[in-house]
Amino acid sequence: MQRYAAIDIGSNAIRMLFVEVYERPEGVSFKKLSLVRLPIRLGADAFVDGRISEKKRQQVIQMAHSFNYLSNIFEVQNYRATATSAMRDSENGPELINEILEKTGVNIEIIAGEEEAQILHEAILSTGKIQDDESYMLIDVGGGSTEINFFVKGERVAWKSFNLGTVRLKEGIQKEGSWEKFDAWIQKKVKKYNPHYAVGTGGNINKLYKLCGHSDWENLTADEIEVKLEYLSGFSAEQMVDTMDIKPDRADVILHGGAIYLRAMRQGGIEEMIVPKVGLADGLIRSLYMADVKELA
Repeated sequence: MQRYAAIDIGSNAIRMLFVEVYERPEGVSFKKLSLVRLPIRLGADAFVDGRISEKKRQQVIQMAHSFNYLSNIFEVQNYRATATSAMRDSENGPELINEILEKTGVNIEIIAGEEEAQILHEAILSTGKIQDDESYMLIDVGGGSTEINFFVKGERVAWKSFNLGTVRLKEGIQKEGSWEKFDAWIQKKVKKYNPHYAVGTGGNINKLYKLCGHSDWENLTADEIEVKLEYLSGFSAEQMVDTMDIKPDRADVILHGGAIYLRAMRQGGIEEMIVPKVGLADGLIRSLYMADVKELA
């Protein structure tokens, strides 16, 4: 039995995941011990002001201290911490990373969108629900960016990151022509690779999946997403929080997130989406485990 942890510092929130790994004759299993989601929206600073504010800086440092305490309690043997779009775009992102390392000992890597997509892909494949002989379009929507990947027979054949994220759209700071480039690229790649399904990852699609009444790997359709978004548009963010069990920092971006998934599916002519409900933190832990296995081999 091994215990691992991961930190995913995103643009809309920060997640800390703690997992226990069991090796049995029938295979390896990953048991979640705890998932802590912190509503620290770095993208609101990074995408508007170009730097992380003093308040958010202090919050991230406190998060790292908390991670150390929890890692001691869970007796974590190894961890990996990464930061994505908001930290990449912040002028003082590298400075904050160094400060966290100095004050807490927590080492955080700022990773590129390409590596983020590869880690996610490995997490999805590890579920055992994705067929290696199929073709897929993976849509991962975050607060700062959307990653679109095409996979054919288990191999990633095309990838692109777009600065179209939920926090950027909420703040109205997407660049002119972004949607046109998004549409054109997807149409071109779909024509070449002919994906049969979309695969959706991210907190917004996970919530929409639940709101549509799905569970246990049932496919979600583009029409269902469209109908649900139209329904939700009749509510304010405050009403969603009060009546639908949606967190405040999800309620004010879920329509933006849903619109990105839906647009990608419509542009690709794809009707069905698989929602594996795994994220970057899951992939980080699986990659840590596989690296340890390789080292011991």
